[in-house]
Amino acid sequence: MTPDQEHQGERGLWDQIERYRTAFVSILVMVVIAVFVGGYILSNERLSLPGWVPVVGKSYVTLKGEFQTGQALTPGQGQAVTIAGAKVGEIASVQLHEGDALVTMNVTPKYAHYIYRDATMLLRPKTQLQDMTVEVDPGKPSAGRIPADYTVPLSQTAPDVNFDEFLSSLDAETREYLQELIAGAGIGLKGNAANLSAAFKRFDPITRLSTEITKELKFRHKNIERGIHNFQLLVSALGSKDTEFAKVIQSSNAVFKVFAEQNQNVQRTLQLFPGALSKTSVATAKLAKAASVLGPTLRELEPFAKALAPAQIASRKAFLETTPIIKNEIRPFARKVTPVVSKIAPSIQELGEAFPKLQSGFSVFNEFFNELAYNPGSKQGGFIFFADWAAHDLNSALSTADAHGPIGSTLVYLNCEVLQILSGVAEINPTVRLLIALFNPPSGAECQALGLGAAATSSKAAAAARTRPHAPSNKGFTMNLLGSKHSAFGRLATAGEGGR
Repeated sequence: MTPDQEHQGERGLWDQIERYRTAFVSILVMVVIAVFVGGYILSNERLSLPGWVPVVGKSYVTLKGEFQTGQALTPGQGQAVTIAGAKVGEIASVQLHEGDALVTMNVTPKYAHYIYRDATMLLRPKTQLQDMTVEVDPGKPSAGRIPADYTVPLSQTAPDVNFDEFLSSLDAETREYLQELIAGAGIGLKGNAANLSAAFKRFDPITRLSTEITKELKFRHKNIERGIHNFQLLVSALGSKDTEFAKVIQSSNAVFKVFAEQNQNVQRTLQLFPGALSKTSVATAKLAKAASVLGPTLRELEPFAKALAPAQIASRKAFLETTPIIKNEIRPFARKVTPVVSKIAPSIQELGEAFPKLQSGFSVFNEFFNELAYNPGSKQGGFIFFADWAAHDLNSALSTADAHGPIGSTLVYLNCEVLQILSGVAEINPTVRLLIALFNPPSGAECQALGLGAAATSSKAAAAARTRPHAPSNKGFTMNLLGSKHSAFGRLATAGEGGR
């Protein structure tokens, strides 16, 4: 069979698709539509695929809870698990475990982080048709997060209680009383609907005021919470200081005991209290007068107060400049000098003991200087006046100097008779001979020529006695050791009677 015959006898797959293209496309469209419709139906039927299924797969955290009864719990019907009314998962299965219902729940992972080990669960009907939900109280973070497949114990769960179960828990006598109560209420309220409505209307002001009070309490909730917290801290602090609190009570008891012992003194104080009040009244009147004076004074001080701010602003620069000095220089110096000051404290103490005696000594010096500074008057000089003249005379006396220092001007007084004795001594003592050579005194002939000899002195004394009987006579001369005609050290200063 040739290829042409084979082609004519049997068509290929793509040839068949091409031949029935319209039907094939319709079938594909129907399949796609069926897939979407089926997916939509399954999604509304709460079909949950495992997390490994791409796109539509979901992951859950398994949480279990033990309940006394699993009445009306039907897995697969979308019965929700809620936290504060928000859906966080669904009921997956209900099993019997040791006489209790073990409910398995699938919780969304992002909400499972908010459920802790001390969480509680409560079964509640969402509708009157017993469409149950599991209400979860997540607990506190301090208890720790739940692990996977965690089972909440029976002590932390509570089932839904039906009204017939509540009635069945009552004894027969109580049920009869309840029936009589309901029957009596029916008889009493029969035909009194308007009165009952009016009675309820009378509660409207109370309801309105209660609402306002509730709003205010809600507004003050944080303050009340803070006050309770602070009160709790205060009570805790007092509880931890029970020993000190007992000591305070004992001290107060001792104080009150002293007050009781001083009862008479207190009575005496109360008797004197009216007089004190009268004096206080007088003082208050004086204070009012002082206040009236204080007002103008403060007004006069107002310009000073206004000028004080610019002065402070002007002194700010000085403060900024002196702050580094105080911080970087004075403060380190103070720290370094502190040990030295602590060491000299004993010496300062001894010095303090010596201060009273030192004060007495300074008082004596004070009197002494007062005497020096005393001025008797304009016609009579004091010590300071003569001290000035003494300093002036001393300055004059020491006004000459040579290479060895200042030389004082000195007057030497010698008699002509003493010169003869000194001449004899000079032959024996070289020092006296040197002094005589330095003085260069006049010889005996010069003394006679100047009228300083013994004969000349007697004749002049007789003449002077006739003319001036009361004038004294001196036989001698004075020599100034500085500026002599005959030597560098001596000069004949005065000749004749009364040598000066």
